[in-house]
Amino acid sequence: MHLDEALKGEFTKIRQSGQFKGHSLETLLITPPAGSMSAKKLLLIGLGNRNNFTPELMTSVGEVAAREAMRLGVTNFAFASDLKDAGIDSPTALVAGNVVRGIVSANRSETYLKEHNLSKTKKLEKVYLLAGPSFFEIAGGGISDAIAELKK
Repeated sequence: MHLDEALKGEFTKIRQSGQFKGHSLETLLITPPAGSMSAKKLLLIGLGNRNNFTPELMTSVGEVAAREAMRLGVTNFAFASDLKDAGIDSPTALVAGNVVRGIVSANRSETYLKEHNLSKTKKLEKVYLLAGPSFFEIAGGGISDAIAELKK
């Protein structure tokens, strides 16, 4: 709702016109009009049919988000899923942790490519995972668990 308001209804028009169908891992990069939001770019990543959603998909979504960010030369980005807003009942901690797993996996792959002179992308410096007040603690727990697991 907030996104559509910031874009003056364009997000709804994009969906209704079929320009973005939301297929699993489908992407659409939007350059918001100046002053409409603080983000310079907005990447939409489709999750597919809500009835087929699994938390494991979010690992791939995190990978896609990080790879696209690096490809675009972005060093910092914010990630927000609207699963709860979209009516998808999902395990918040696992979803948040899987997003982190995907982002770290993409970053590690990119580091490998750079070490072998196969990429010149900028390094990701910060990634912000956004969660609403009701889900902040549980999402944070999932993120912490994923980071601890990835450090092993």
